[in-house]
Amino acid sequence: MLNDSIHVMVIKMFKKIKSLFAKPQTDNQTTIQPTNVKNATVSPKGEARALNMVSNTPITSQIMSWLDKQDWKYDHRTPSEGNIHHIIMGFADREGDWTCVFRINEENQLVTIFGILDNGIPVSHYTAMLMELAKINMGVSFGGIELDPTDGEVRAKVAFDVEFNSLTDKSLGCYLQAVAGLTEVARGIMHIVMMDDEPSQFAGDYIDVGDEVRAVIDDEKHTFFLPTQARQ
Repeated sequence: MLNDSIHVMVIKMFKKIKSLFAKPQTDNQTTIQPTNVKNATVSPKGEARALNMVSNTPITSQIMSWLDKQDWKYDHRTPSEGNIHHIIMGFADREGDWTCVFRINEENQLVTIFGILDNGIPVSHYTAMLMELAKINMGVSFGGIELDPTDGEVRAKVAFDVEFNSLTDKSLGCYLQAVAGLTEVARGIMHIVMMDDEPSQFAGDYIDVGDEVRAVIDDEKHTFFLPTQARQ
């Protein structure tokens, strides 16, 4: 059963988190050349610019500093306008590749971490995928998994507010670990959903119901039976 498979997947979510921490980036990990160049000779003016960047982008700088400690490669994309920064890096494992994106709003101090799967969902499977994600997200207490209807992109998402929560190396590790776990669950759901070559377009087909429907009419509870082959 689809629901049983997904239920087992959620139970195992945090038992099989990728080894993202405690070791530097390996050869099988997708590398993205960072835009910041390290160990370069910096002039006094350059030092002033660097200090100014830290003062203007404290959250972005702290996250990049943490990534540097992990010896991970990343791409820091500065905003063309506004004050929203993006940090992008790729990961690869036996199941497949995925992209991690930090979206940092320095103005309101909101940070969102995305775990984006490389492959998307075709329109024919939107209903099945959305229904399974709706059921999964009801059991997720932190973060969630979403489907972008514009292009079929499936991504895990965890968001937090730095203004009211101190940002530490430990918290960053926990946030990224949660995204990695949700990304793994998202990949498993996508795999199961895509096994159906002709999925139903009716949302009701993905809801488990019995042979009774309970409703309140004129403040009174009534029970109605659905037509079946069995006697009532």
